[in-house]
Amino acid sequence: MFHVAICDDIERDRRETCLILKKEMADFNMDAEFIEYENGDALLEHWEEKRTDIHLIFLDIYMPGMDGIETARRLRAAGCKAAIVFLTTTPDFAIEGYEVDAMSYLLKPLEITKLQQLLKRLSEYETPRMLTLKQGNSIYTIAPSEIVYIESNRNRLTIHTIKETFFYYGRLDELASQLPKTSFLRCHQSFLVNMDRVFVAADDFHMETGDIVPIRVRERHAIREKYFRYITEKSL
Repeated sequence: MFHVAICDDIERDRRETCLILKKEMADFNMDAEFIEYENGDALLEHWEEKRTDIHLIFLDIYMPGMDGIETARRLRAAGCKAAIVFLTTTPDFAIEGYEVDAMSYLLKPLEITKLQQLLKRLSEYETPRMLTLKQGNSIYTIAPSEIVYIESNRNRLTIHTIKETFFYYGRLDELASQLPKTSFLRCHQSFLVNMDRVFVAADDFHMETGDIVPIRVRERHAIREKYFRYITEKSL
């Protein structure tokens, strides 16, 4: 399920954007939940406090207080990896949009054809699926996008997420097969990393949580190349 945030200071515009998105996303068989924010401060505060699993943000540029561009800058600085789509009445901020790795830039009122092109691009990515794990009498449901990395010690797996840590008994290969192949990378015999949560790729992966995940030394160059290719293709 896609979690979509709509941030706009005008309630009428928020509702209109939400209605259009619901219809168009349904046409693409994209299951989505929507959260509305009336300003950038509310969106940023909610994300920083809850580390909300947001996949897509529709962000108005002209808002009182912190505008959309500054909101996007702060979200990126805080580690938010969601796709950002700017909404505005003028194309004057297109260059600033590229600075924060915006996915698209749509003019108000929403042009349906361009919105459909955007949704088509999104639908080509694997639709987010929840990972469900049963351990004894406990059942864990985890969004793959929230996983930072997974560490294996024999058959004991430690699943590090942006919110908490889970322990699970099983094989790393079996768990990897249930996760999106595009964004998860086996960088070491005992580690599986979510490339969307990498902050710096050096001799090892430095994650946005501050953790350091080792890269297999003999394959360091090839593994980093896979990461850079993924990030480059995603940005395009």
